[in-house]
Amino acid sequence: MFDSISQDSFDDQGGASARAAGTRMRGGAACDEAPGSPRLVTTGRKNGREKPYPVDEETGERVQFVADRRDGITILRHLVPSETASPGVALIDALAFSLVPPEENSYVWLIKQMGQFLEIGPIEQRRGLFGFRYSARFGDGAGMIAWGGDSQRGRVYFSLMGQGCSMVKNWSELANWLEANRATIKRADVAYDDFEGKLVNIAWAVEQYKGDGFNAGGRKPTHSVFGDWLEGDASTKGRTLGIGNRASGKYARIYEKGKQLGEGTSPWTRIEVEWRAQDRFIPFDILTRPGHYLAGAYPCLEFLTEEQSTIKTVAKAGQIAYDTAVENAKRHCGKTVTLMLDVLGGDYGEVVNSLMRPGYPARIDPYTYHVKQNPAMLDRQLVGAS
Repeated sequence: MFDSISQDSFDDQGGASARAAGTRMRGGAACDEAPGSPRLVTTGRKNGREKPYPVDEETGERVQFVADRRDGITILRHLVPSETASPGVALIDALAFSLVPPEENSYVWLIKQMGQFLEIGPIEQRRGLFGFRYSARFGDGAGMIAWGGDSQRGRVYFSLMGQGCSMVKNWSELANWLEANRATIKRADVAYDDFEGKLVNIAWAVEQYKGDGFNAGGRKPTHSVFGDWLEGDASTKGRTLGIGNRASGKYARIYEKGKQLGEGTSPWTRIEVEWRAQDRFIPFDILTRPGHYLAGAYPCLEFLTEEQSTIKTVAKAGQIAYDTAVENAKRHCGKTVTLMLDVLGGDYGEVVNSLMRPGYPARIDPYTYHVKQNPAMLDRQLVGAS
């Protein structure tokens, strides 16, 4: 589709490393502190190591100092997994990576390669993205691919959001492919769903923040709130608590997922942690052991034990979206349907044929791939309300 477009490559927005001539550490050798560099502490959380290691006080991540002939010393953070958790405790909810395709290959090669891991679907060309000259949307919103630009030196950027991640057939095989092709993970979001809101909910998150539940490195992180907080527990549109600073490349969100989707009384609460490769190495291992990394992100998440299911999550979200779509249709068209039945002498088939349009409602789009394979998943009476 885009073979006639010339290609160069890219350097993702979040990929540029912060440089520091040196960093002052507590309990370690002192150097001149670079402006804007992370504040570091030495912690007793050893994760099996005999000696303490330097930790970024803001994110709680291990810090490595990498010598660079051109830039001096580069700070590189490493994610800290909890080995006591189960790999299936969490789900991958977003993934972005970049790589340089083999010689004489291009973004077209990458799209074809990704076709072995998920259904790519229709491709729609768009404007440039993240400093790339060109980009395209694929799979009706499953993801984006970007390429081109004189400064990009051959790299191609590929991203999957929630819809695309739910379509991945085998995360282990995808992780192996990425490693074999020297890809760099630029972003990874890991999520945990509590459908009943018993273990994870907004009140729990607020109490954890007031205490030390989110103090991963020693300093209380910043926070922000979104949604109808003034309604308190009576909120029907949903509340969100954000933990941390996205500029640091590690950010947590706790939000009332069911209410956000349109079910005003739903207790479904989600917590997700977003990591970006800003002075940080995101391992391929996170794709096969997401639960380990989510549980290790903050002290308050070490308790997570319940296994997650992508299909269960998609079905639950799809059911809420479907019920909301039906309610909206009833509100806006119900009286028209009644009138049409009277006009057409009670011929239900003719009424349906007169009103049908191809496709699904926009709110169902994120679940279209799974719904097409099993439409009954949206019927609560058939599959159960849970």
